[in-house]
Amino acid sequence: MQVPSGRTLHERDTDLFRQMARHEFMRYEEKPFLLKSGIESHVYVYGREDLTDNPAFESNVGKVICNAVWGGMRDMGDIRQPCLIGIPTAGTPLAQAGARESLGSSSVICHRVMRETTKDHGPHRTWVNGKPDQYKHCYWLVDNVATNGESKLEAAQKLAIDGYPLKAQTPVLILVDRQQGGVKRLLQEGFKRVEVVYNLLDITFVLSELGLWPKEIVRKVEEEIHAHQFAA
Repeated sequence: MQVPSGRTLHERDTDLFRQMARHEFMRYEEKPFLLKSGIESHVYVYGREDLTDNPAFESNVGKVICNAVWGGMRDMGDIRQPCLIGIPTAGTPLAQAGARESLGSSSVICHRVMRETTKDHGPHRTWVNGKPDQYKHCYWLVDNVATNGESKLEAAQKLAIDGYPLKAQTPVLILVDRQQGGVKRLLQEGFKRVEVVYNLLDITFVLSELGLWPKEIVRKVEEEIHAHQFAA
């Protein structure tokens, strides 16, 4: 299926979008949601219990994350082991799913967990559960959605505190980009590689074509995107 971004999506993609709609991974409401960026939106991207309560859906999301990471590693010519670090909390199960779905392949992906807050007891008081090994691993930040990119910038600061590679050496994977300038801002702030799996408008377009969402939603989402841009 041809989508607004110009991509041609395949049946595996549309099947995944059906699962997104069925499990309310994305939800449209007449009353807008307040986002972390400070704006309001009628569409919210979840990726929490809607994902983890449905293992088949989680597995399929993990597969597309694997493919995106492998593609990025090939493009970069990087032969290290990819290590995914999910941005809490929604990014954590995505990183786990991507690592799990890589089992049995010739390029196994591992993952580490980033905390929401540091501990004040015990020996493990860092943001990430493990010391960095830049020679062995290529660390990727993983998140469910990007609006203005702020959570990715905050996570990069935490990585730096723990001695992990700086932004220029840390690829970012975003499952859904809201297309409001977050990716451009991340590049402006020093990230060199940002992999976007799906654009929001492509998903809403497909859901409307499948008869799962009203076509009016696509127009409203377009209006929101144009009204709130976070990068020059």
